[in-house]
Amino acid sequence: MRSNSKSLARAGLVDQAVDAILIIIAEQGLRPGDHLPSQADLIRQLGIGRTSLREAIQRLVALGAITVTPGKRMAVGPMIRRNRQATAAELEASLRHAALQELAEVRDLIEPEAAALAAQRIEGELVLRIEGIVDEMKVSEDPVTAFHLNTQFHATVAEATQNEALRHILQVVADMLSPLQRHMYERSLDNYRADQEHLPILQALKDRDADKARKAMHDHIEIFSRFVASNYATPPNNEPAPSQSFDAMQ
Repeated sequence: MRSNSKSLARAGLVDQAVDAILIIIAEQGLRPGDHLPSQADLIRQLGIGRTSLREAIQRLVALGAITVTPGKRMAVGPMIRRNRQATAAELEASLRHAALQELAEVRDLIEPEAAALAAQRIEGELVLRIEGIVDEMKVSEDPVTAFHLNTQFHATVAEATQNEALRHILQVVADMLSPLQRHMYERSLDNYRADQEHLPILQALKDRDADKARKAMHDHIEIFSRFVASNYATPPNNEPAPSQSFDAMQ
């Protein structure tokens, strides 16, 4: 449990760093190609460690929010809208909507097969760890904690595949989706509870049943994708879409 607490704390610092960098971009009215403060300056301004800042930068690079040159000079990336100065909230919204359909397709192509492989290779210690994560999610009332537990669930399933290349690919996709998923848990926890969808995945892993694990993960991703489409799709007038209850989609 102590290692879980440490990882949750560090993940929280990374989230704060991501938000802070987006705020800097918004408040200074920076556009694609404009330079950001140096990493040393950001460490001083944000009061965080080099490791947390590095993870925040990697996440923002994956999302296209910033770019990093070979000399480690950071600039605003192509996903930041060019037409007018945006607020930090608008920047986060544009990142949440970026390539969501493509990412949903990637998840559905890869994660069910990863779950099937995990069912064949998972060791007892990882089964217990995943079960513990699911149990914590059931009783969690803190959205940020629930978000990080969900991340740990999927990362541990990937670990159970015993395939480092696959784990890396899944981590890249998870990093790109992270701002959206964090927002979902912070704003819509009552409507979206992934722990209920994790139960059949967990049972399939316990049973070492690859077919059931594949189907359970596919069903989980499909429900997630429908929830995203209903709550985060960008209407033609570029105003936020009305929120829809998760229960109403069942």
